Amino acid sequence: MSEQDYRSILARLNIDKAEEAYDVGVMALVNGKLISAVNRLYYAAFYGVTALLQIRGQTYVKHTAVRAALHRDLVRPGTVPVEFGELFDRLFKDRQDGDYRPETRFESEEIGLLAEQTRTFIQFVKGAMSVPGQEKAR
Repeated sequence: MSEQDYRSILARLNIDKAEEAYDVGVMALVNGKLISAVNRLYYAAFYGVTALLQIRGQTYVKHTAVRAALHRDLVRPGTVPVEFGELFDRLFKDRQDGDYRPETRFESEEIGLLAEQTRTFIQFVKGAMSVPGQEKAR
């Protein structure tokens, strides 16, 4: 198996994780568990970004490193639209607040919008990865 084939397999596994996290996030949203919904939506986006980076041969351990690579290597050169970078930043902050600040509260309409945007981002990632031999999204 080539290195690129291995990267593609890992990236596709992360897409599967992104879709599962998204589905669980929507279930949490529907059931009024908004902090859990934000957590899962963040992880859906995180796994999507991880997939895009993996296909390029980039792997990171820390979430902050994934975030930095997203902006430096994908958003700044125009590979990923700016709005997806902004979405990731919003989910990153909201997840941190929801997980570590007990006073945090979210509105269901607001999280519903984030869920729609996250779904769009996952679709973007899947489309970018469906192009054979593509090392970066367009």
